[in-house]
Amino acid sequence: MSNRYHSHRGQGLLPQLWQSLRQPDYWAYSSWLEIATKYRRTSLGLLWLVLPTLVFVVVLGNVYSHLMGYALDEYLPYLATGYVTWRFLVQVVSDASGAFSVHKAFIMEGRIRLTDFILVSFSKAGFHLFFGALIVAGVLLWSPATSLTSAWTLLLTLPMLLANLGWIAVCIALIGARFRDTHELIGTVLVLGFLLTPILWTVERFPPDTLRGSAVRFNPAFHLIDMLRAPILGDMPERISILVVCVMALVGWLFTTWLFRRYARYVPIWV
Repeated sequence: MSNRYHSHRGQGLLPQLWQSLRQPDYWAYSSWLEIATKYRRTSLGLLWLVLPTLVFVVVLGNVYSHLMGYALDEYLPYLATGYVTWRFLVQVVSDASGAFSVHKAFIMEGRIRLTDFILVSFSKAGFHLFFGALIVAGVLLWSPATSLTSAWTLLLTLPMLLANLGWIAVCIALIGARFRDTHELIGTVLVLGFLLTPILWTVERFPPDTLRGSAVRFNPAFHLIDMLRAPILGDMPERISILVVCVMALVGWLFTTWLFRRYARYVPIWV
């Protein structure tokens, strides 16, 4: 197996990523195997991929809609879409922080196409996103306030979200290989980010032309979530969100390409 990957030594980020996408046998199968093994001995099996999200949305949706005075048929789709998207982001980022150290054995034996290990994070989070999307679909079918007039824009906004998440995952994976405290730091930041991102509360309370509204829109997670949540709820993403996400993708990939070319060769030493 190692001979297959020795030819990739010295390649840049984009060539490695392209080859990993063309050859998904390792990262797709290993992520599914990990999920299947994790839930194989449980009584409910793969239902555990659905139940936590379902309980969160139903219980907190009813509680917070009452506390904040939101109409349940409008708030539940907002909460479900935002939470499922946030959970996807968190799982990718959190897994990426330890992507290289977890696969140390493969890296040390010569499997140096590092993008395979990063795509494992995306694949595992993608399985959870699929089952979370079932909850979102159920909520949208239930809610009479649902409108799918802008759903077609997901064909544009979803790739924009994935493009940004891609360079973020690569950066965090490299940093996580060098500094073992990265995973704990990321976990702390994500807990705080959940409270500061409009998921439990709606962004409509903070107009863009106010100081608090500007502070909310300074949070990049808001713009990333808006790429999915707005089209699903029948709206277009805010113009500022589209601009921020495009700029993030351009600058992020330029920086990450340089970072990978400069430091990827040190990963076998760091892990």
